[in-house]
Amino acid sequence: MIIYANAKLNLMLHIIDRLPNGFHNLEMINVPINLYDEISIEPDSKFDQFFYPPIDCPLEKTTLYKAYCLLKNWVGDINLKVSIKKVIPSGSGMGGGSSDAGFFIKYVLEQKKIKWNQKMLTEIANKVGADVPFFLYNKPAIVRGIGEKVIPFKKFPNLNFLIIVPDFSISTKWAYSNVKLPLTKNIYNSNLNNSKISELQLINLMKNDLEVVVEKEYSSIKNIKRFLIERGAKKAMMTGSGSAVFGIFNDKNSLIIAFREAKKQFKSYNIFNCKTIGA
Repeated sequence: MIIYANAKLNLMLHIIDRLPNGFHNLEMINVPINLYDEISIEPDSKFDQFFYPPIDCPLEKTTLYKAYCLLKNWVGDINLKVSIKKVIPSGSGMGGGSSDAGFFIKYVLEQKKIKWNQKMLTEIANKVGADVPFFLYNKPAIVRGIGEKVIPFKKFPNLNFLIIVPDFSISTKWAYSNVKLPLTKNIYNSNLNNSKISELQLINLMKNDLEVVVEKEYSSIKNIKRFLIERGAKKAMMTGSGSAVFGIFNDKNSLIIAFREAKKQFKSYNIFNCKTIGA
């Protein structure tokens, strides 16, 4: 069985407050995009995982392994060999590991004919990863809490992105730990609902509370945003805790030209031309 696990972008990331357990209460707008890891799953005598190219993480600490441990508690032994061909850059804020885990969870539950519910999503967010529940829906959505509350949009614009991923990763833990939260607790945006959202409304909402922290330490993020805006992007922003930065383009010709220029200017960076899926 071959499964294609797609990346995501955060079009909004608002930190409401810090919870006693160290997690953060968030309000986000997430979208799935057409950039994929390839997952091969086949029966085996035990669970095993392989990554191509190899990843810089102990196998017992991968998001996929955390998903396996949780699933084992739910359904018993899972004797599968899982091989993942990585395309989504690690440490980019595009949810590669979370997507792999989310699609693996969905596959196993479907094989066992188990329908997931809100209680399971909360456990997945706490024990596997905050971004993982989003990938079970895999639609443009408002995401709240620590990631367990996923509210898909009923109507969402089709968007075109130029994504530039620097040749360094950024620690999510470091980024969140350096955020300065206001003394008064932030609140959810009461005007944000899932009925529909226009591109203009979306662009006006786009903000990432982690950017101000990351840009102080990594000036490349600000430089990439400037590059994208100067070449016609309607808005440019970092996704998640970085390091990927994306621009939204309405004009496809401008996007193609910007893509070519980015390839020349950022030779050691990963450059992707992507669009929303699931809208």
